[in-house]
Amino acid sequence: MTFLYNAAVRLRVDLSPKDHTYPDLVVVVDVFSGSVVSLLLSRGAREVWVAPSLRSARLLAEPGDVLLGEQEGIPPEGFHRGLSLKDLDSADMRGLRCIIHAPSLSKALAFQAPRTVLGQFRNTKALLAAIPRLAREEVALVCAAENPGDPQPAGPGEPSQANMLAAGFLAKRLEQTLPLTAIQGATLATHLLSAFPDPQEALFGSREGQHLHRMGRDEDIALASLIGFDPVVPLLQETRILEASRYGLSKDRTAYAFTALEGGDEA
Repeated sequence: MTFLYNAAVRLRVDLSPKDHTYPDLVVVVDVFSGSVVSLLLSRGAREVWVAPSLRSARLLAEPGDVLLGEQEGIPPEGFHRGLSLKDLDSADMRGLRCIIHAPSLSKALAFQAPRTVLGQFRNTKALLAAIPRLAREEVALVCAAENPGDPQPAGPGEPSQANMLAAGFLAKRLEQTLPLTAIQGATLATHLLSAFPDPQEALFGSREGQHLHRMGRDEDIALASLIGFDPVVPLLQETRILEASRYGLSKDRTAYAFTALEGGDEA
């Protein structure tokens, strides 16, 4: 189904994930895990699943799939790769199905909406081109919580400086490119952007950035700050519930599948 932009829309910014039903397009903002999804799709992956736990990621994997995740910077047992943007930048993922362990991103996706995409610095250009075709009445920017290396964080998580900064950047660009009827919740994010005009410097100062720095992965921070580098927008295509009673999990887990919405695609 194609939605063509022909009227002004509302812009909403949620600085932390909400258990909420949104009326229209949601852009989940995740600078690090979201960039991994965009990069994998731009490297040719046919589908990327986001899993909330290591066990659920393993359950989703089928023969030939690529499992990606980290514990203290190292792929867990049974996983093929970590989540380093530097390492994945030259990977050939053509035609492959990937599953990444990304608990904070998974938690941020626990809402209802007609259409959901992922946004970060790296896919800003593609995202801004896609939004007018996807949104009919509202664009909601929803920031994933921070995930400073905890493989299974408890609770909703703390607000992420990195993701708030990216949301402020996207909100500012949307103000410049779309006629908006209203703007809700964007003040803090845009003020943060004013305080940190250099994305790389701001990402370095975030908790997630400091975690990467301690592991010697400053290049990953630099790669996450690139603006408009990836030509794809990850579009949510499928949601799957892994039932605790069936799979021996501590509770039901939800996984999310993304495919690439490219510049010429219709939604």
